[in-house]
Amino acid sequence: MKKRTKNAVATLAVGLALNIILGAAKLTVGIMSASSSVVSDAVNNISDAAVSLVTVIATCLAARGADYDHPYGHGRYEHIATFILGAVIVAVGAEVFAGGVRRVAQPVDVVWSAALWATLGVSIAVKGFMAVFYYAHGKRVGSETIKAAAVDSVSDAAVTTVVLVCGSIERFTAVSIDGYVSIAVAAVILVFGVRILKQTISRLLGERPDPQLLSAVKSLIASAPQVLSVHDIMIHDYGAGNMTAEADAVFPADMTFVDVHNVCDGIERRAREDIGVRLCLHADPLITGDERLTVVTDKLTAALAPFGATVHDVTIDDDRCIAELDVTLTSDKLPKGEIAEIARAQVRSVVQYDVQVEIDYV
Repeated sequence: MKKRTKNAVATLAVGLALNIILGAAKLTVGIMSASSSVVSDAVNNISDAAVSLVTVIATCLAARGADYDHPYGHGRYEHIATFILGAVIVAVGAEVFAGGVRRVAQPVDVVWSAALWATLGVSIAVKGFMAVFYYAHGKRVGSETIKAAAVDSVSDAAVTTVVLVCGSIERFTAVSIDGYVSIAVAAVILVFGVRILKQTISRLLGERPDPQLLSAVKSLIASAPQVLSVHDIMIHDYGAGNMTAEADAVFPADMTFVDVHNVCDGIERRAREDIGVRLCLHADPLITGDERLTVVTDKLTAALAPFGATVHDVTIDDDRCIAELDVTLTSDKLPKGEIAEIARAQVRSVVQYDVQVEIDYV
């Protein structure tokens, strides 16, 4: 088992044990005191324990290396576990909400004993410790699942604090607010659960890469003296620190195929060794003998600069009477149609050919 996996499993095992202890303690005092809000809080901790168990299993599965059927490894098991965590949190929130509504309809006198006060106070302290513990270890091993558990621990501590404060109000004012507190607890649980689900779905769909990682990949490629420019960088996250990337690097057209291959090979090797990314480079030739390409590129660069857009892969095919180019946008709110027409106009001011414009966001 890799060191990363061992650290992650050990962290989650500590959380599993603490959640079981807290859940059992809260459930016991909650039933004895007839407090719906405390029982709801206990159910939340017990569900956290179940999720921790699932997460431990998923983390172990994610550590498995690549095989014939899964050439990119099994790292996305962690994303699946995080999704399960979010789904369970939402389900618990819905059940707590229903229980709160029932308690509002049929209030019950709560017995606020010393054991209940002590259990809630200790729970807040333990959950605070768990939040810091999870976040520190999640950041160190690079696990989004453990970071999500840290967020959940913060919500748990906040929920228990609300239960404790409202219990104090009920104890000293004789106003029955136990059911309303359960509903408030449910709202907090649901918000955090939905947020975790949304973030996980975004990762599974494929989101924009970390700007620092993107910059590191681009800088590494551009550091080769033979590379004139870099574009179309795509980074794919397969979980558990397994990253692959694709990029286009522009080389002088007069370089030999062997020389270009050697440079690309060296860059890809450095990417694996220096930043832990499996990089695949595509070489684009820059033809410097056609002055029209230089003029068109300069015109396009100036015309698209106000939009923050960049242009690359400009080609002029005299045999087919077609000019082709790619435009990269920095936001999906920019006017794609207008930008495409501006690009076509700039090209046609130099050559009267059909112009094909490809727009992307990479």
